[in-house]
Amino acid sequence: MAQLDLAAARILVVGARGPTGSMLRTVLTAAGITRIALVDEPRRALDMLCTEAFEAVFVEGTIQLDDTSFALAARRNTMLLNPMVPIFAVFGGPCRRDVEMARDQGITDVICRPMTPKNLTHKFRAALCAPRPFIAAQAFFGPDRRAKERPLHGEERRGQTPKKTKVNFDLD
Repeated sequence: MAQLDLAAARILVVGARGPTGSMLRTVLTAAGITRIALVDEPRRALDMLCTEAFEAVFVEGTIQLDDTSFALAARRNTMLLNPMVPIFAVFGGPCRRDVEMARDQGITDVICRPMTPKNLTHKFRAALCAPRPFIAAQAFFGPDRRAKERPLHGEERRGQTPKKTKVNFDLD
């Protein structure tokens, strides 16, 4: 992946109150990202996205704005400076339904707790250096959902895993 100056990146963390915001700030700082705006109120965060430029947004997966998710409200807002800003949802042990719902609301990627600086920077760099194309349809605006069709950049982690393993049950 191309070089990216993480120290110059400006990040918005929505729902920064409590342990999730503290943990996210710590991991981002350990990854070399120091320009972090922490916002507790989703309405204020949406207003900031309309007036200030950010490279990415990290949001607690359950943050709501009125009766919709923050990501959906941000993707539908026509006043955003960068409507294609990467939005990452942070979940603590999401199930498949949570990930699919986040994807359908325009989330760029899901980050599961516990997270590491390496994992976070890998997803952040992938979103900025090799972004997915955006789809603008009547019922959806967000990154292309077909993430598996993107070419793999890096080592194939499943290449060495055998598809079938023979198990010997002979106890002789």
